[in-house]
Amino acid sequence: MRRIVFAAFVLALVVSVRTSAQLPEPQKWDNVEWYVVFSWQFAGADAESASNIWWDDFYPIVAEAWPGTTCLRVVTGKMGVFCFGPMEGGLEGMEWQTSPSDVRFLTLFMEREGEEGMEKFETFGNGTTGMEFNVALKHTGGM
Repeated sequence: MRRIVFAAFVLALVVSVRTSAQLPEPQKWDNVEWYVVFSWQFAGADAESASNIWWDDFYPIVAEAWPGTTCLRVVTGKMGVFCFGPMEGGLEGMEWQTSPSDVRFLTLFMEREGEEGMEKFETFGNGTTGMEFNVALKHTGGM
């Protein structure tokens, strides 16, 4: 009998706690800026060439095509590059299969590099062992 009373008490307690708990309300992010974060890792026979192509050929165009982008050379661990910058159009920028800013980058690159640009893309690809893309947010006000 004691077990039944105890079980009934526990059941009543659990039900009262669950029914009194507030379910969360839908909530959008406020006071945030959206950023894209890219990284490339280089290794193998073409690693040095890929790194040089990045800094000598790609980076100046990245700076022009995507203003506000910061790129860092990785100096510990695997050779690589880490870039982050504001996401053009916020999360709605993810709706593009090929974004206007991507077209801007490719147009600038092909204007400057011409036919030789395809060879540089190939060498860059051969020396790249990993690439990562992420979306991040920066709080610009209270949380």
